[in-house]
Amino acid sequence: MASESVLREKLATCVRIMNMQGLMGLFGHVSTYQPEKGRIYFSPSKGADKSIVKPDDLVVADLEGKVLDGKGSVPKEWSIHTAVHRARRDALAVAHLHSPYSTLFAVARCPYRPVTLQGAIFGDGIPVFKDPRLITTPALGGKVAKLMGKKRAVLLRGHGTVVGARDVEEMLYATMILEDDTRKAAQARPLGKLQVFSPAECRLFESEEPLASRSERAWYYFTQLEARWDRQPTTGIGLFV
Repeated sequence: MASESVLREKLATCVRIMNMQGLMGLFGHVSTYQPEKGRIYFSPSKGADKSIVKPDDLVVADLEGKVLDGKGSVPKEWSIHTAVHRARRDALAVAHLHSPYSTLFAVARCPYRPVTLQGAIFGDGIPVFKDPRLITTPALGGKVAKLMGKKRAVLLRGHGTVVGARDVEEMLYATMILEDDTRKAAQARPLGKLQVFSPAECRLFESEEPLASRSERAWYYFTQLEARWDRQPTTGIGLFV
């Protein structure tokens, strides 16, 4: 079981990296769940500057959204996180983002299919939650979690994305891969019909290297990068290779 101090440090670092990479700014929030204690650690909401988030800035709540610790409040759409954490024992970290390119697939009538090898982690597809409302009730959160099922992500129509992961490192990697893959798809589309990867091809690539090792490698790279970041506005996404 990871300690509270470790979870706080990792989530705060993740928020700063996501801001640096242009995945999170005014909108978006992430969480990590400590099931042994029933505590969820949320990134700060209400327009907090994500580039300078520290461990003590996080807000702690239970599975009912009740604040247990912290000076702020939980995000408006906290029920996305609580529903996925409750439904998925393998989703100890959850991100809800409005990242630019992945959100395009929540807007266009174009089903998402991976176009890069790294995007193979989403080889079983990403369903679209079609209710246009903000997810502000446990009932709506439960519907999102049900649609998500065992998949890695879900798109919220005209809204953004939800990604579930085993830990903070995997959550960061998965959200960045999704943004990178959708960016390449959007940029390549004017050149002609996309060459997408089939589920079988995705499974083949997934068997070549454990996701955990890829996530750890990305975590090391981006934590080093963030440590010397000058915290100026980013052009970020292109940094991911």
